[in-house]
Parts: sequence; structure tokens; C-alpha cells
Amino acid sequence: MAAVQRRQPLPPASHQLRRGDPACSGTAPPPVCRYWKSGHCGRNPCRFLHADPAPPPPVVVAKKRSNTWVNTSSKIAKPSAATDEGEAAVPPVPPPTKAKPSPATNARGAAVPPAPSERVQEPPGGDAWCVGDGIRGVARLEGHSKAVTGVAVPEGSAKLFSGSLDGTVRAWDCGTGQCVRVAPVQEGEVGRLIAMGPWVLVGVRGAVRALQAGSGEELRLRLPFAAAQVTALLAEDDERLFAGVEDGAIYMWRLDRGRQRFDEVAALAGHDGHAVASLAQGKGALYSGAADGGIRVWDLETRRCVCSFAGHASMVTALLCWDRFLLSSSVDGTVKAWRSNPNRGDVDPELEVHYTHREEGERVVTMDGTHDADKKPVLLVSRGDGVVRVYDLPSFKPRGQIHCNGEVTATSLRTPGVIFTGDASGEVRVAKWTPAAAS
Repeated sequence: MAAVQRRQPLPPASHQLRRGDPACSGTAPPPVCRYWKSGHCGRNPCRFLHADPAPPPPVVVAKKRSNTWVNTSSKIAKPSAATDEGEAAVPPVPPPTKAKPSPATNARGAAVPPAPSERVQEPPGGDAWCVGDGIRGVARLEGHSKAVTGVAVPEGSAKLFSGSLDGTVRAWDCGTGQCVRVAPVQEGEVGRLIAMGPWVLVGVRGAVRALQAGSGEELRLRLPFAAAQVTALLAEDDERLFAGVEDGAIYMWRLDRGRQRFDEVAALAGHDGHAVASLAQGKGALYSGAADGGIRVWDLETRRCVCSFAGHASMVTALLCWDRFLLSSSVDGTVKAWRSNPNRGDVDPELEVHYTHREEGERVVTMDGTHDADKKPVLLVSRGDGVVRVYDLPSFKPRGQIHCNGEVTATSLRTPGVIFTGDASGEVRVAKWTPAAAS
């Protein structure tokens, strides 16, 4: 399918007056009698007012959330202590203290001496690596020797988990910022790491390892091919888990909360041997992006591919459902906003380009979206030069930058009010949203 590129801005947010509001009424009060005001009105009765007019009532604006993160199956973090749905918030990471670090342990519980480079760094010059409106640097966590491939805080946990190509999973104390555990991974490199409720999910070669952060229980979800490396993980609704692998297949599990196990549901194939690089879930649909730049849309009820198209010239590094749009990023240096073709109706779910944003001269390594401290939607775009650019949506107006020690290979925005990044040098950085007036 040939996509049609339209360079038109995304629709601005709008507010509408409620019906029945005084500001919308067509009935106006009678004017004040000018003779009464001068003290000389002799008419009785007088059809004009003999009193000062009441002040106009305030205009009530309807609380219409236009152009916000409305993915019904997604839990995008909001900056409050508890989300609107009443979910318990995970405690954010405060500035590190000089407390003595707890001894790290390996997977068998044996003590592991910390690496010489393992330390918590405070931002140089305060939060100089965070520049912009409403963003403040909090901590820099060093310990991994290779690129970080996932950062997550599981539900109900006071620990931050990170996975890396160095073949380890580290647990960091959210109160002190110290590394409290180093767990080597038998399979070698950690392809991806995410959280799903209280579970930490680690994508490795031939399997997805699931660790219950509270009880320590560990499960191993095996793939049909032991040599297949997991390259993408997604768990948006805390019910279904998706894993994309390097041979182009996507595997789906469903979490049985009663028995605390993952039941395999389906295997989706369709990327013709190209590695699955990114996944996103919308209402009733799964979106997958591949290393060849292709994007596929899957119906979650029938588990069939209902649409496929060439989204980018090279690897699709991230996908995100936002409002009625699908956002995609690529190493070709673009972020595209896709929407359904209104002329096709429901017969063919064809997508077309609505807007294209370009990071001139740089690759886009990853992308994610959230709300800032003022509950405004923002987009974080990680570039190949190690800079994460922050944009307002839907305008794509620049509002800040996060400078890292290498290209950011992993981000986590699911913890309310906090930004976690992991970069190619192995460093994890923690930033925090602040109200615009206080930044």
C-alpha cells in the first residue's frame, strides 16, 4: 500500500461550552434605567432596571479531554500520587543519599561484590543534563557494562529493575538509589525487560523469564525455538503478554491471576523473517513494527493480520497509540502519525500518514509518551546522539532535552511523575516532572 504523506499539523486541543451555560444562553437581562441612575426617573412601573446589574456568571468550560492518552488498554502514567483509576502509585526514586550500599546477591542468593564502576552519581551542576520546562534530573545509576535494554518498576515494589546486554538484571533501591542485587542471566544477553503488574519480565534467547517481585517466584515461558532471541516485549493491559522475536514471530500469553501462571494463547507470524522491533496495543488491535520498516495490524479477537504496509525506510524502533493516531519512529530519523483512511470505512483498516516529524541528521532510537506534571501530553524522542528531546503534543513544540551518556536504548514512563532512561553506556538516569511554574 502506498502511504500518502500529508504535512499538516495534528489537530489542536479544543474546549466547548456546556449546553445550558449562561454564556450560551440567548436571553439577556434588561438594561439599567439611565434616569434612575441620575435620580430623576418618575415612571412607575418602569420597564428598565432600578438596580445595579448582577455580575455576569463565570463561563464554565466542559472538561473535555481532547488529544490525551486515551488508549483504553494502556496504563500511561499520570503525575498524581494515585492514578484516576485508583491504582496505587509506585514510589519515585528520590535523590541518592550517601547510605552504605547493601550487598548484592546473585540468582542463588550468594553475595556478589559490587563492580568498581557501580555507583550513584548526582547530576553534575545540579540537574544540568536535564534542560527545559518542567523536567529535573534526580539520579544517575551506574553498574551495567553494556547497553541497557529495559527499565521497569513492578507494581507494589520499591525497587527499580534494569536489564542489559551484559547478561545481568540489576535491582536498585528506590529510596537510596543503590544497587541491592545483581542476577546473572543464564541465557546471556537480556533482549528486553518490562514490568507487568508485580511481575518483572525478561526477554532472553529462547524464553521469557517472569520474576514475581514480591514473592521471588520465577517462571520460564519457553519459545518453540530455543535459539530465537526476544527483541520486543509488551504488556499494556496487565492481562496479555506479547513477545516479538528475531525471526519475525509474535507470541502471546494470558496471565491467570488465580493460579499465578502464564498460559500460551497464540503465535502470530507475518513479518517474513524480519525481527520484530516494536509492539503497541490499541483498542482490540495489536501493532507490530519490524526491522525492514514494515508495520502490521493484528485483530486480537481473530488473531489475524488485517493490515500491513511499509511504514518507514528502515527499522521501526517504537510504536505508540495516542488518541485516534498511531505514532511510529524509525532509525530513518522520522516520527510519523498515522490515522485510518476515512474514505475506506470499516471495510479495510488502511492507515495513511497524517503528519511526519523529522529529527534532522539523527536516528530515532526509541520513543514514548506520557503526561507531564500539569497533565499535558508529551512525547519523548531518543536520538542517536544521546539526547532525548521532549515535545508537547499535538503541536510537536520542543520543550526540553535530557542529555545521556550514549544513545538511549530503553525508557520507562509508567511510574507516575518519573522518567527512567537506560543508555548504550550501561547507565540508568532518573528524571522527574515538576509543575511548569516551579521549574
